[in-house]
Amino acid sequence: MVKISYEPYSEVVIKEYTYYPKPETLAATLTQCIQMGQPAVILWCEGVAFIPMMLPPDTDIVAKEYLAGKIIWSSVIFTLMPNYQQTIKIGAIEVPIIDITPNETFRQVALWLKEKVSQFSEQQPNNRSAK
Repeated sequence: MVKISYEPYSEVVIKEYTYYPKPETLAATLTQCIQMGQPAVILWCEGVAFIPMMLPPDTDIVAKEYLAGKIIWSSVIFTLMPNYQQTIKIGAIEVPIIDITPNETFRQVALWLKEKVSQFSEQQPNNRSAK
C-alpha cells in the first residue's frame, strides 16, 4: 500500500503588502505584463482580490522553509472586491480573475488582508465625529 499524507502549510510569511483602493487600479498593474504576453491573473477570495509575489524555492534557505511548511511572499498587492467577477476590463485588456475560495490557505490570507484594511480604516481620523 502507498501511504498518502496531507500536510497543509503551517505559515504564510508576507514581507510587504500594498492596498489599492479600487479593483481597477489593482488590475491596471497587470496590464503591462499581459501586453508583453506574460500570464497574469488576479486571485479572489472572501471579498478580496490579490496578487501574491512568491519567493521561488530555488535557494537552499527558501527550499528548506518551503519543505518545513512555510510559504514566503516577497509582497502581495490587494484590494477589496465584495463580489466576484471573471474579469476586469482596463481599456482594451481584460484581466482574468480566478475564484480560489476552495483553497483554505488562500482563504485565510484573504481574511488577514481584509483585516488589515479594517485596521487601517480605524486608524484614520473621522471627519464626521459626533459632538
